[in-house]
Amino acid sequence: MKDVTLLHPELQKIITQFLKEAEKQGFIVKVTDTLRTKKEQNELYAQGRTNPGNIVTWVKYPYSNHNWGMAFDICRNDGKGAYNDSDNWFFKVGQIGKSFGLEWGGDWKPQDKPHFQLNKYGSTNYLFQTYKTFEGFKKTWEDLKEEDYMFVERYYKYNDTIKAYTIINENGENYIKLRDLAQLLNKNISYDVNTKITSLDDIIETKNIMVNDKEITVKCIDSNGFNYINAREIGDALGYDVGYNASIQKIFFNIKKSIKEKFKILFK
Repeated sequence: MKDVTLLHPELQKIITQFLKEAEKQGFIVKVTDTLRTKKEQNELYAQGRTNPGNIVTWVKYPYSNHNWGMAFDICRNDGKGAYNDSDNWFFKVGQIGKSFGLEWGGDWKPQDKPHFQLNKYGSTNYLFQTYKTFEGFKKTWEDLKEEDYMFVERYYKYNDTIKAYTIINENGENYIKLRDLAQLLNKNISYDVNTKITSLDDIIETKNIMVNDKEITVKCIDSNGFNYINAREIGDALGYDVGYNASIQKIFFNIKKSIKEKFKILFK
């Protein structure tokens, strides 16, 4: 069957976005296969085995995602040959599909480059054990709301730290929780109920350091493996007054007046 409307509502939505993005990038894609009945799946399985033709599937009913409305196949529709892959067409389109949270058959061994599926609702074995039939699974679709989102796992890297977060993928864009982003960036997150403003602030720590054999405690910000120390505090520990000249945009250190007076007395 080629009717996309027979598929899971969430997959229908993804396909619409996928086709638009593919066309935007210069790839004209045609959906060739969607939901398969038991008869269709088993006839395909027989092809290349007990019936003439090439092998096109590795599983009998109900162990294909096509049997559950969770998969579709494609071909190119640009007049250059439906399955012509001399220009790596299927790989390029496969990456677009993956950006929408789909699994691409081109990553399998053996490969199935025209195939895409959505695994969000479990494996075919899980679907069979849980719902028994496609009709049983389809009844759960009625409970879906239009605002339901597709949640996928993405890895994010900041400096040398890599963390996995569950994000929302919507229209090809990834949306991460602000709290997760704050954790990744090592920031404090706070919300002011009066101003309705959410703030991300640097985490200020206190650390003990040695200055001229004397231990002092200073405030600092740990970022990218470096400790950024408050200039005024370290200047004070070293015996300097610290100031800022706005006109020339420079920070200056001057020996404290009290220390200058001591030097004057010593060298009279």
